[in-house]
Amino acid sequence: MIAQSFDKPWKHWIVDDFVDSDTLTEIKSIDHVVEQAKPGKRVDSVRLFITDEHETQYPHLHHLYRSLQNGAYRTFFEYYTGIDYSEMFPRLEVISDIGDFWLEPHYDRPAKKLSALLYTNHTKLYPGTGLGNGTRIESKDNRCFFFVAGEHSLHDYPLVHFPTVRRCVQINYWTYQ
Repeated sequence: MIAQSFDKPWKHWIVDDFVDSDTLTEIKSIDHVVEQAKPGKRVDSVRLFITDEHETQYPHLHHLYRSLQNGAYRTFFEYYTGIDYSEMFPRLEVISDIGDFWLEPHYDRPAKKLSALLYTNHTKLYPGTGLGNGTRIESKDNRCFFFVAGEHSLHDYPLVHFPTVRRCVQINYWTYQ
C-alpha cells in the first residue's frame, strides 16, 4: 500500500484499496445500525468495537485488529506518521450511521495518536470528512483517510440525513486502553 500525503489544510494521508476484498465484503455484511444518540458527537450510541471476542464472528476484521497491534497495518501507520505505536492501544470500530447525523467541528483528544476512517459504499457512497476549512475528503469505496491528531486538525461532518446506513471503519491508536 502506498499512501498519498497532503499538507493542506493540515497534514493527512489517503490510501486506496486499504483492505483486501474479503475484509471489505465482511465489513459491508455486518448487521449493525446506529442512530446518533447525542447530536454533534459520537458518544452514548451502541458502538461495535472489534476485539478478540470477534475472532470467529468477524475473522477478517479480527485479523485487521490483530495486525494493528503487531503486524503490517501497524507498520504501515508507523511508516507514514513516524510514530511508534508499539506501546499504544489500537481501537477498531465499525461505523453504521443512519438518520440525522453531524459532528461538530472538533479536535481529537490528545490521548488519541492516530485517527483513520475507511470509507465504503455499503449502501451508498456518502461524502467524506470535513477538514475544518470547508474542504472535504473525497470518499471512495475502500479508501482510508488518516492523520495524527493535534491542535491543527480541526474536522467535522455537516448535518446530513442518511436514509440508508453509512458504513465506515474507524481506526485509532490511544495512549490508554
